[in-house]
Amino acid sequence: MQAPVDRSPLHRHPELYCSDAAGAADLLARKGFNLTLPHHRDGEGGMRVNAVDLPSIHLCYVRYGTEAIATTNPARTDYRVQFPLAGRSVSVMGRTEVLCADMQGVVGSPLCDQVIRSAADSQRLMMYFAGDALIRHLNAMMGEAIVEKVRFDPVLNLASGAGRSLRRWVMLAVEELDDSNALLANPLAATQFEQLVLTGLVCGQPHNYSALLHRRTAISPRSVRRALDYIHANLHRPITAEQLAAAAAVPGRTLYAHFRLATGLAPLAYVRKARYEQVRRELLAGPDDHLTIVAARWGFEHMGRFAAGYRALFGERPSQTLRRR
Repeated sequence: MQAPVDRSPLHRHPELYCSDAAGAADLLARKGFNLTLPHHRDGEGGMRVNAVDLPSIHLCYVRYGTEAIATTNPARTDYRVQFPLAGRSVSVMGRTEVLCADMQGVVGSPLCDQVIRSAADSQRLMMYFAGDALIRHLNAMMGEAIVEKVRFDPVLNLASGAGRSLRRWVMLAVEELDDSNALLANPLAATQFEQLVLTGLVCGQPHNYSALLHRRTAISPRSVRRALDYIHANLHRPITAEQLAAAAAVPGRTLYAHFRLATGLAPLAYVRKARYEQVRRELLAGPDDHLTIVAARWGFEHMGRFAAGYRALFGERPSQTLRRR
C-alpha cells in the first residue's frame, strides 16, 4: 500500500522523519537541545521535524508522537516563540511554568535553561529569532543601545492583539513556504517578512524595554526626507527597519510616527508601494524583459499576488499597463 502523502506544516522542508530515538536526539543535540523520550520504543510512532532558515529566523514544525522532554543548551542565545497546533506542552523557565495549548503560546528568552515537556499528541510551530538580530532591531526602534538582555513576558495570548497577528503572519508564511513558488524564497520578501515579525514581537509582546520603546517623541519632517532618500537609493536591495532608522537618524518608533503622519504608510509599506511603482515605470517604458522577470527584479515572485496588489494600487492589471505603453 502506498504511503500517505505528507501534508504537515513545512512539509516541503523535511529535516527528520523517523521512529529512532537516537536519531531524533542527535538532531536536537545539533540544534542545542537535549532530548529525552521517557516512554518511547523504537519502531513505534513517527517523529517529524520540518524546518526552514530565513536570514535571521529559524521556523520549524515539531511532532514527536510520544511524550518528550527537551532542554535547551545554556549556549543558546536565541529567542523562541511557540505556537500550538494540537495537543499541549509545558515550558519551564526558572520558576515559571507556561502552558502551550489552544490559544496560548510561549515566548522564551535566553536568560536561563528552558525545559519543554510535550504530551504525546503535541504538535507545534517554533520560531527562533537570532538574539543579535532582535537586539539590533530593538536598538533601532528605540534609538539607543540596550544594556540588559531583553526579557519577554513568556505568556503569548494568541486570541487577540499582537499575538493573534503574529500567529496569522506565521501561518501565512508556512503556507507560502509549502508553495513551490513561495514568495519568501526571494531575499527581498524574506527580509520584509522578518522585519514585520520582529516589529510585531518587540512592539506587541511586553518586555523590560516596552515603556522606553513606547515613549512619545517629537515629530521631525527631516527624518522622513532622510529615510525617503535612503529608500529610493536602495530600492533594489533588501531594506530593514534598522537601516531606515540609521539613515533617518531617529529611533525606529519615531520614524514610524513620522512616516504615518507624512505619507499615511509605515516605512516598509512605503517601500513595497515604491517597488510596485518602479515595476509600473518599467512596464510603461516598454520592458526588454518578460513581465515575470521585471516583477522578480523588484522582489515580487508570486505572480498571482503581485497582479492582485498591482491592480489594487493602480486600478488595472499589469498586462493592461503593457498594452497602454
